[in-house]
Amino acid sequence: MRFDPIGDCGAYRVYPPVRRDDRGSFQRTWCAVAFEEFGITFKAVQGNSSLTKFRGIVRGMHFQRAPREDAKVIRCSRGRIHDVIVDLRADSGTRGHVYVNELDGDEGTMLFVPAGFAHGFQTLSDNTVVEYLMGESYVPELYDGFRYDDEAVGISWPEPVRGISENDLRWSSLAERFPWFRAEGA
Repeated sequence: MRFDPIGDCGAYRVYPPVRRDDRGSFQRTWCAVAFEEFGITFKAVQGNSSLTKFRGIVRGMHFQRAPREDAKVIRCSRGRIHDVIVDLRADSGTRGHVYVNELDGDEGTMLFVPAGFAHGFQTLSDNTVVEYLMGESYVPELYDGFRYDDEAVGISWPEPVRGISENDLRWSSLAERFPWFRAEGA
């Protein structure tokens, strides 16, 4: 597996090798040893999968609060997504920064996202499947988020937003969630 840094925030774009032949292809979707050899300690405790039926749907921006912030490995296994992470770590030099990546199910590329980031994505194709390995179990009372269209964060979605869940529409702005965001003008 090849690991390319995404900026200097500790997130990585991960390229697992794909073997192709006349039958199709084979790809390893997780290898703890490869991550450890690269210097990333990540223990997957939960796996999730989402199917989004239509292009242009936004899911996010979500995170889990301390003390159970969750690192994750994200993979688009079918379709394409515009993937967005935002650094929310209090002690980070990149706190408040937005990082964007496109993931394509045909390529099999993954993202490793450290604990302390918000995550969201927009589908760029119909019937998109996104899979997650989570470093922490879901804790409903620590589940949180902020608005996908928060102007102060400035996330640029490449498609017109065709839909978003009622829950995601209820989130407040990042500055309302975190006073440091307003104070720093991140």
